[in-house]
Amino acid sequence: MNSQDDLKAWAGETTLGRRIFNYNFRMFGQEVKGWVVLKAVTMHEDRALTEKTYLWQSKEAPDRQMIRVNVAELADWRAAQKHLQEMLGQCMRPDLPRGTGKLAELGDIEFVARAPLSDIPAAIHFARGNIAVSVNSVGQVAIDVSDIAGTVDQLLSESPARVPSLRALAKTEAPKTIQVRGKEGASLVKDLKKFRDLWLKVIVPDGELRRKGDALVYVSPEAGKKAVQIFSIRPRARTTSARK
Repeated sequence: MNSQDDLKAWAGETTLGRRIFNYNFRMFGQEVKGWVVLKAVTMHEDRALTEKTYLWQSKEAPDRQMIRVNVAELADWRAAQKHLQEMLGQCMRPDLPRGTGKLAELGDIEFVARAPLSDIPAAIHFARGNIAVSVNSVGQVAIDVSDIAGTVDQLLSESPARVPSLRALAKTEAPKTIQVRGKEGASLVKDLKKFRDLWLKVIVPDGELRRKGDALVYVSPEAGKKAVQIFSIRPRARTTSARK
């Protein structure tokens, strides 16, 4: 069995990712110590898919160490895993192995490409919730990309209170609880476009989240009152020094 093609097997492994949704995810440039964002470009944007590319440059060796992070935002975790499958199909090495050790904890599903001479993880592809991510070493020297991949996964999956770079930028949004009627689904955010200038992160205790049109729908296996977490994250304000 080729695990890259087995979406059913991936679905069986997916737990946390079903309960997380990120809308308008973005990286601000201060998330990775010793690195800066050289360029951030939106490659594609429509109702079904938004793709952004971030080019990170090492402060220590800017001419030699660079990492490209591709982020694809889709309607739900199933669509993200399907997109990951398509990304893997375009790789030079279509038989990429799964991660081992700590790398196996990245995302809901992960694949790792190692540099042939050094055996370091020079490319990591994973899906977390409704986001598919590709992290690649693209500088003159192949470097380990696992730290940046781990940072991206943390940004996607954890509450802003647990992410130092986001604490001061996040605001809790209503509602904090919602009454759900089992598999019928409940509209948790009725109009995502209201947050188009922000990054919205949603975490629910069970079931799954999916985007339908401009609404974010929460489907729970059991009816009842549920505690939910909704955060809006605002870009860090730029500061300028006053002229004397």
